[in-house]
Amino acid sequence: MLQVAPSKLDQERLLLVSPELGEVLTAIIHRVRLGQQAMPLVAAYDSLERLWSAPMPFLFQRRCGPEDRAIPRNYIYTCLNDALTASGLTGPANEQLRYTPHDFRRIFVTDALRSGLPPHIAARICGHRTVDTTLGYAAIYPEDVINHHRSFIARRRSLRPGEEYREPTAQEWQDFLAHFELRKVALGVCARDFGTPCVHEHACIRCPVLRPDPEQMPRLEEIHANLLNRLQEAKEQGWLGEVAAIEASLAAAEQKLAAMRDLAARHTTVHLGMPDFRTTAGRLTTDAAGVNAHPISRTGSEAATAIGG
Repeated sequence: MLQVAPSKLDQERLLLVSPELGEVLTAIIHRVRLGQQAMPLVAAYDSLERLWSAPMPFLFQRRCGPEDRAIPRNYIYTCLNDALTASGLTGPANEQLRYTPHDFRRIFVTDALRSGLPPHIAARICGHRTVDTTLGYAAIYPEDVINHHRSFIARRRSLRPGEEYREPTAQEWQDFLAHFELRKVALGVCARDFGTPCVHEHACIRCPVLRPDPEQMPRLEEIHANLLNRLQEAKEQGWLGEVAAIEASLAAAEQKLAAMRDLAARHTTVHLGMPDFRTTAGRLTTDAAGVNAHPISRTGSEAATAIGG
């Protein structure tokens, strides 16, 4: 794995590389170091942000006279296009292929997933927040992902002790069901793992694993208003420690309120009302003898005319 600079989300990212590419990168690093203990630190100009970066150990750099300079991005594009032209590879319509450095990130992720790496592990390595982003990077079909994931689970299960896959007892099943009952709290549902106690001392407002329930928004708004009153009192009394604690709870409550409003906006209920059958009500008619009743469906005007007649 090759470590790269943090992404725009300020998360660490890693690139999955094959052993052959690892040897190539090792040769590049050895050439750039020129026998030194560490990579030279150089500053690079970002043509998109129009800013100079801080001195960093850029992998693609070269010696220009008395100083080291980072290789510009446009020059890397030119080298990639020249390599594709020399290879003779073309697209489906016989057009010239064009690669960017970011395309190789997709190629590496695709190769790793096809080699059996689970998608959720690849998402963690690449710094993606959701697995859907990783699957968008991979140029493979969903069934390939499912098959590789199932084969990975099968290999993991073959390495685990057999007693872990035994039939659970009645008491174990009851404990499992009781765990989900214990996760129900006033503001929503606690998403902690099975068999684990609450490590946040039941401070649900501050807890990051609380899944808020939009129906409990009035309750949380009341708690938020109470926190504001307590904060004002703490400031008036000079309780600085209490001020810091209440401000932390207040920030968490505002975050939970925003999550509730977002869920409520995405899940709306439309009331269609009760159906009205007065205009198509069925009525019974009888013959002259008062027997053999037959149901007749009439409109409102016909029913009024029949009753008036």
